[in-house]
Amino acid sequence: MPFLSYFYVFLWAALAVLCIFIGRKIGITGWLLAVFFTFMAVWYGLRAFGGLPVFDGVAGYVFRGVLLVFLVAILIVWYRSRKAQLTRKNKALPHAEDCHCEHCEGDDKTS
Repeated sequence: MPFLSYFYVFLWAALAVLCIFIGRKIGITGWLLAVFFTFMAVWYGLRAFGGLPVFDGVAGYVFRGVLLVFLVAILIVWYRSRKAQLTRKNKALPHAEDCHCEHCEGDDKTS
């Protein structure tokens, strides 16, 4: 069973390094994922190499809280980037005079 604990540490570390390289391309989402995977590698490393009970008691609740914060942060950043991407794509498309999309409807209301 100790092999599996060590494997998790190296798996999280490999994902962190991969996300560092991906983070340069995709921006803040990639960097947040890199930080998350680094946290996971350190947390599992404390268990595997230090023998600390990091999933029991208060440490377990801290771990779950940090996971929840990362999940919410990554979802918010992803949602905002997706929304901005769709807005840019929508503005780039030519619209007909009788178009009823959200962008064109917004323009009609202000006129």
